[in-house]
Amino acid sequence: MNSCLRAQGGATATHRARFPALWSLLLTGLVLALAPGAQAAPAPVPSPTPTESAADAPFGVQAGLYGLTTLTCGHFGYALKAGARIEDSAVIHNTSDEARTFHVYAADVTNAAGGGLAPAQEGQKMAAVGAWLKLGSEATVTVQPKSSATVRFSLAVPVGTPPGSYLGSLVTALRTPAVSGGVNTETRIARLVELTVPGTADLQITLTELEHRPAGGGEEFTVTVRNTGNVLYTFAGTLNMTGGSSARTVPLTPTGIYVIPGGSATLTGRLADLPALGRRAVTASVTATVPGGAAKTVDSNTVRLSYFPWLIATLTACGLLALILLLVITRKRRRAWLRRRAEERTALRALRRELRAGNPPADAPDEAQAGGTGHP
Repeated sequence: MNSCLRAQGGATATHRARFPALWSLLLTGLVLALAPGAQAAPAPVPSPTPTESAADAPFGVQAGLYGLTTLTCGHFGYALKAGARIEDSAVIHNTSDEARTFHVYAADVTNAAGGGLAPAQEGQKMAAVGAWLKLGSEATVTVQPKSSATVRFSLAVPVGTPPGSYLGSLVTALRTPAVSGGVNTETRIARLVELTVPGTADLQITLTELEHRPAGGGEEFTVTVRNTGNVLYTFAGTLNMTGGSSARTVPLTPTGIYVIPGGSATLTGRLADLPALGRRAVTASVTATVPGGAAKTVDSNTVRLSYFPWLIATLTACGLLALILLLVITRKRRRAWLRRRAEERTALRALRRELRAGNPPADAPDEAQAGGTGHP
């Protein structure tokens, strides 16, 4: 079925769809970049509408044996022993009415920051399939209108390459000429190159520490999954909270994406409606699954959370303290007032006794003495 492929060194080449989800990866994006030396016009003159765009000049790329093997969506799949080499081809179709010039290059595939897979940028140092795949012709190919061109390439696996799964891509880029305003557009199509080096599969998954922070009235948890084995896998994870009257489970996102060997992905989950009082234990559980193969589940460390209505307790304590302070101050003032009242009543009773006895008040001796001398 793969008789059109020329394998050397006893290698076996197979085109197959082991990873159906991977084959759906068609990385066609518009990359806007400023053309070298381009500058904005000093006057606010509107830029003319480009007469050509990527949409006006569609093109497609498919594997050379597409339709002749079990290959799906025009991608490439091989099983090669270390030290083996294989040759294959890709076909570029120019469906526009003008000749188009395409740039073709090989690239490694890495885990994208937001999840999923993405080819490395041209010019980056390639370490696996991007370095092992060599074009059999020039990297720049001109295709006439309504026609196609074949780009041949070879893939040689270095001696001593460990068994496992390796991903790369064959990228075909079309850049339209820059228009007034200094902006050009590049359309890229990346066809996956999946390489399996036979050997013992090692499914290994490790998790970083489960971290959390308050978010939106709840708690947000993050954990990073790392593929420390040699096989490609997808994963799904959950947050498991225990304690209280019942357990809760919350899914981690994203889910179902691929992690390449040596790659990693960060998962996030959020717990809401947390209790005001009590203790809870939270653990992340992640299951890695090799498509059509084995699965392995790993649990993270346990985060223990304590919930207490500190604000209410603090306000209550402050209120009680203020009440006690008010009672103490009021009591001291009342005692002083009562003491003064008692002293006043005692002085008044003494004055009344003096008056009944015919004695002048003790605080007016001068007046009594003056009255005595004036009336002998």
